[in-house]
Amino acid sequence: MQTGGEKPKTQAEVEQEFPSFVNQLKWTLIVDKIVRENNIEVGPDDIRDYAKKQLFGYMGMQTGAEEQPWVADYVQRMMQDRKFVEDTVHRIQTDKVFGWAETQVHPTEKPIGAEEFTKMQQEHQHHH
Repeated sequence: MQTGGEKPKTQAEVEQEFPSFVNQLKWTLIVDKIVRENNIEVGPDDIRDYAKKQLFGYMGMQTGAEEQPWVADYVQRMMQDRKFVEDTVHRIQTDKVFGWAETQVHPTEKPIGAEEFTKMQQEHQHHH
């Protein structure tokens, strides 16, 4: 970590950044496993659709103008932007992973009083 970035870091900087690095690494490994085991894919059409939604969001437009030549030109330019494509794949993949996760959780509602709720919070705090 000291020499792997654009500029060298001090030992203190590495020690400060290491917990965040470990958490990000864990998250990356978990997401990669979920993606692999559940065949979650992000295709070119997903990226194009995202680019259109982003464009329409910026302009305050409703979808429906997809067939306009200037929209196709914009999307084509964005598809050539490596950083945009990488960021978009990451965003879409994350959305799909969370969508998958929602199908795996089956919560049940249980009414509790304020006292019991406070106790649950305190127990949770002790674990962290």
